[in-house]
Amino acid sequence: MNEAQPKVKDGQPQGEKKGQPIPVKIIQHEEDPIRVTDKRFWAQGGAKEAEEALPYSFKPSYVEELEKKLSDSQKKIEEVLASYREFKQQSTAEVQKARERLQNEFNRRTAKTKSDLIGKFLDILENFERALAVANQKHSFESLLEGVQLIRSQFVATLAEHEVTELNLDGQPFNPELAEAVGVIEVETEEEDQLILEVVSKGYRMGDLLIRPAKVRIGRATIPAKEAGS
Repeated sequence: MNEAQPKVKDGQPQGEKKGQPIPVKIIQHEEDPIRVTDKRFWAQGGAKEAEEALPYSFKPSYVEELEKKLSDSQKKIEEVLASYREFKQQSTAEVQKARERLQNEFNRRTAKTKSDLIGKFLDILENFERALAVANQKHSFESLLEGVQLIRSQFVATLAEHEVTELNLDGQPFNPELAEAVGVIEVETEEEDQLILEVVSKGYRMGDLLIRPAKVRIGRATIPAKEAGS
């Protein structure tokens, strides 16, 4: 509603005395407050989203892309290295277990071979004891000699089963790989020079493996008197 306008007389409202201030009614209109929207990406979505938002970068896009690729490559390298370390640890453990199994198997077979060999020599020892018992009962040297010869044959046969053979070097040229010279024998002919003339201790081999070299005496030709005087 429009308020009634006061009557004005001589430029003044009626009912108002001259010289008094004219009351003025100020009407305030409710207006919408001014709203400002902050479109910066770190200010949008509240304080929580602002903390999670990435900081603004002034780098070119291709640089950021290269950095991202480099970061991804480094992650892949780290994953590969971690897998390699794990694989290496597992492989080392498996190799160690395999070595232990092989060593245990080797020890078992070695012990079995020694046991079989010793068992055969125990048989020879028993036969030797029997021969001595018979010789004591009969008081006969012939029976003792016969028993010893049988035991020797049995012993040689046992060695042959394991490919152990005697080196036959008597009369052969001296070979330092098979024999050890422990003495010399003076000879007059050059044909006997450096020949094995006496076997002091026999040598043996097992297959191609030399078990024990022989100890021998070799011939050494003397210098003729005419050659010595010249």
